[in-house]
Amino acid sequence: IEENSGKEPVNYVLPPGFTRITDPSNPQLRQLNEQSMVLRVQNLEDGDARAAFRNLNLDIRQYRQLRMEVHAEALIGQPLADDELTAFIRIGSDYKSNFYEYEIPLKLTPPGRYDNKSDESRAIVWPEANSFNIDLSLFQEAKQERNRRMLDPGSSLAISDVFVYVNEGHRISVSGNPNLSNVKVILVGVRNPIKTRNPARDDGNPKWGEVWVNELRLSDFIENGGWAANAHLQARLADFGTIDMVGQTSTPGWGSIEKKVNERSKEQIIKYDL
Repeated sequence: IEENSGKEPVNYVLPPGFTRITDPSNPQLRQLNEQSMVLRVQNLEDGDARAAFRNLNLDIRQYRQLRMEVHAEALIGQPLADDELTAFIRIGSDYKSNFYEYEIPLKLTPPGRYDNKSDESRAIVWPEANSFNIDLSLFQEAKQERNRRMLDPGSSLAISDVFVYVNEGHRISVSGNPNLSNVKVILVGVRNPIKTRNPARDDGNPKWGEVWVNELRLSDFIENGGWAANAHLQARLADFGTIDMVGQTSTPGWGSIEKKVNERSKEQIIKYDL
């Protein structure tokens, strides 16, 4: 943040509501480095996109929200207006055939000098309209709607097609058979929407711009508790023998006290032995 506090045309400030982490092992309580990932596009053709991705292995069914803060600005000397670029997050087992995607139009921050100590300045650099606040249940709704459309008489929609589901002006796309329990890749990018989406306002020209993304996180952990039980029954049948029955069950949300949040049971399990 010190290196970019004088950056032009917009200097770097923290997103609203966030503070820098201090190093407790340092006697001076030194603040740790704070930065965003920058996605700078130049001559991005109409309908084209650029993105950064990371491979991982996550089960995110225990969370309700996926969130991220986004800033957008025009490059010096290059014209750009609100909504001419979009930002998107794509998650899935891969980033081409089995994924969910959430896309929002971007509002630009006007050139200027902004005060990192002012909540008002920080809100201008990181506008609420650019914040990703994704209800993960919307991905499942989009997938279910896609599956219903595929069953319509005369439908040519295939599971490999990219199906678009619009919610409050934001585009949710689904392709293939993604699963929130098996997230292998996450991709964050910038797109120049194709002119056919909005021919009245889109000029179809290449775009230049800079986007900062920060604080990608899961939130609103589902705190519904679970339970588990064990049963053991032994019966002796006189001189004929002994019957020994053992049963065990647990429900989603169950976990011992030392278990981490994401290590709790996510399914109902029933075991028995005779």
